[in-house]
Amino acid sequence: MIANSSIMCCLCFLDAGPSAPADHLRLVFYRMGLDDKEIVALSGAHTLGRSRPERSGWGKPETKYTKNGPGAPGGQSWTAEWLKFDNSYFKEIKEKRDQDLLVLPTDAALFEDPAFKVYAEKYAADEEAFFKDYAEAHAKLSSLGAKFDPAEGFSLDD
Repeated sequence: MIANSSIMCCLCFLDAGPSAPADHLRLVFYRMGLDDKEIVALSGAHTLGRSRPERSGWGKPETKYTKNGPGAPGGQSWTAEWLKFDNSYFKEIKEKRDQDLLVLPTDAALFEDPAFKVYAEKYAADEEAFFKDYAEAHAKLSSLGAKFDPAEGFSLDD
């Protein structure tokens, strides 16, 4: 799950323009056949992990939440418990109460865009609904597979 959430996260803010983050999310995910509900559900993967500004250009170098944990310390997380998969991502964005937590323009768009907001509100209030919809969207995203160039793949040993 972490690997796929990292891929999803990278897809979200690659070339994201500040003027239309909701349009950007749709541009990225509609071409994969995903709809608004699935976009919002998959965005909930941000409940895990952290962003490192030296790698992505987003976030703080370190916060009170990322001083400890597995791997090298640092980065900025979307949630206080960045190793726990739950619906806190939606709650945190909705409440906007902690400046140590990361909110990208594409994250904020989930509560600003009327079509996305329906699902973001639902997931903030109902963790089980989020888990159900996330599982379905994650399975769909995973089933899309990946196209390799070259088709036979590549090896890091080459």
